[in-house]
Amino acid sequence: MTSTDTLHSHELVVADAHLDELGHVNNARYLEYLEEGRMAWYDASGMVRKTCEERAVKSLNTVVVNVNIDFVQECMAGETLKVTTHPARAGGKSYVLEQSIYKADGELAARASVTSVVMDLTSRRAVPMAKSARGLFAEH
Repeated sequence: MTSTDTLHSHELVVADAHLDELGHVNNARYLEYLEEGRMAWYDASGMVRKTCEERAVKSLNTVVVNVNIDFVQECMAGETLKVTTHPARAGGKSYVLEQSIYKADGELAARASVTSVVMDLTSRRAVPMAKSARGLFAEH
């Protein structure tokens, strides 16, 4: 996966347990859907692995530091949703993933901007991303 091939898709089906008393997906579940999409993107991109290899450490992971979600359209039980994840930009230690949730008919249900950092799990501090991982981002 390179910066020219960065959009990743992940599909999921809305479970009955994800609905609230209004009969649609509870707003908190969207965070879980977005997380599923990010985890699939991390696996496909190898971002954390690349940073571990370049830094010669094994105890790195990602930590979300900010999430902004726009809820566009409600989702219901049984619907198949597609979560797309696109690496938008990387800073010194933080990076932004732009994510969208689409309904089966292609209609946008939600969009989010998620800022995260790579954390050294031993020192509990954010560390700069590897140069090879930065190449995944359109703006770096």
